[in-house]
Formats: sequence, C-alpha cells, structure tokens
Amino acid sequence: MRWLATALSVGLAILPRPAIAQQPNVDFSVSGTSTIRGWTCTVKGVMAATPGSGKAAPGFPNGVQTATVTVQVKNFQCPEEEMKQHLMDAMKPDTFPEIVYKLEKYDMAGAQAQATGSITIGGVTAPITFPVSLKAAPEGVQIEGDTRLDMTKFGIEPPVVMLGMLKVRPDIRIAFKGTVPAR
Repeated sequence: MRWLATALSVGLAILPRPAIAQQPNVDFSVSGTSTIRGWTCTVKGVMAATPGSGKAAPGFPNGVQTATVTVQVKNFQCPEEEMKQHLMDAMKPDTFPEIVYKLEKYDMAGAQAQATGSITIGGVTAPITFPVSLKAAPEGVQIEGDTRLDMTKFGIEPPVVMLGMLKVRPDIRIAFKGTVPAR
C-alpha cells in the first residue's frame, strides 16, 4: 500500500498546476469614435495564468506555461443604456458570450513583455501581438497594456444609428489593467 501512496504523490506532483485566478481580476476599457463623438465602455475580465517552464517574468520566476483572458460580453457597462444596447446588438452575446485571449508565446525585455497569441471575438479567431507591462506586487503581478483592433475583422459590424447620422468607426482601443495572483 505504501507504493500506492508514493505513486499517487508522484503522479499528482507531475500534473500541471491549476490555473491561477478565477474571479474578475482585470479591468478593461474599450473605446472608439463615431461621426459624432467618442465612446468608452468597460468590463471586468478574468486572467488565469499557470506557472511553467519558460522565460522568467515578474512574479513568475520559472516562466508562464499558459495564460488565458476571458471577458463575458453581457457584462460590458456603457455610460448610456442605449449605447450598451447598440454594443449588445453588434456583439450578439447570446450567440458569442465570451471574448477569449490565449497566450501562445512571450518575449521579455525587463518588465515589458511582447505577448503573442490568439483572440476570439464574435466566433472569429485571429492572431494578435501587443505589449504588456508586468510588475511584481505582494498580491501577485500587476499587468497593464493596450492594443488596437479593427472590429470588422471579427465580423462585428459597427453600429449605425440616427438614420446613418451616427456611424461608429471600426477601429477600437482596448486598455487593460489588473493583478494576477502568482505562485
């Protein structure tokens, strides 16, 4: 029986460690412009990171094996209810409830990482690379960054309202900031 306990202990030790962070821990703002004014909506997302083997990063001395960011589309908040409704009409949360980013690789330069992965929006997956600032903190790793996207590349039609007088432009900016627990 002792061999069974030893085998189980060894087996559990070599299994991948579970992803860190299950509660919303990253704040996002999504902003853009229209023919009339600029706009910004916000949402909280979850970033889960699994330590692993790779290039050391702040808070992850042995590197990061995987990292995934998930945003629930229905949780977006906009300054006006009508604006949120236009966003929901464009994003179709009943059909495509999540926006998901999956890290594929990263390059470190001090506290800056160049993150490369794939992002899925509206059921369309595309490659994306963007800079991320990382800073070790007592509660984990503080992350911050931003990138720009063309929503039409994901099949998202920019809203057009007021008989075409207000047209949302397809280019948007996504900024994010949060703390990811590290082990």
